[in-house]
Amino acid sequence: MNNILINVGVAQVKASSTPTVLRTILGSCVGICIYDRMKKIGGLAHILLPNDQSSGATPEKYAETAIPLLVNQLIKDGAKKEFLSAKIAGGASMFKFESNIALGQIGDRNIEETKKMLNKLGVPLLEEDVGGNTGRVIDFFLEDGRLKVKASGNEKYYYKV
Repeated sequence: MNNILINVGVAQVKASSTPTVLRTILGSCVGICIYDRMKKIGGLAHILLPNDQSSGATPEKYAETAIPLLVNQLIKDGAKKEFLSAKIAGGASMFKFESNIALGQIGDRNIEETKKMLNKLGVPLLEEDVGGNTGRVIDFFLEDGRLKVKASGNEKYYYKV
């Protein structure tokens, strides 16, 4: 079976079903992969920032709003909340800043808010490939929920669903 590839850009949320692969490229952004293991449907949110400090015009951009948006979309598409689980990747420190500059910790703040929102929504976080100082390319396979993370020429697979 050939997979359909869907690229997910910055501040985008995409949901689909098997045989789809959701792909994104991450630096300090975090990719949140949420999967229903029974229905084999899932989605990917590519969040840029942890919180919305302004108008709320682009909810897909922020962890605090994109994750509930994704969960609600999956439920609308037929997922059951009790079968949802998450994997996350990204949140790297891509630039060298002095430690007191907030932009320097954006990756860490994205990771922290992502975990907080998943916990608040009751979606268990099963796997994470976060932090460091290297960008990542992730592929989220909806046929079985596995996550492939490519960073610095290495590939890792996360299979837990």
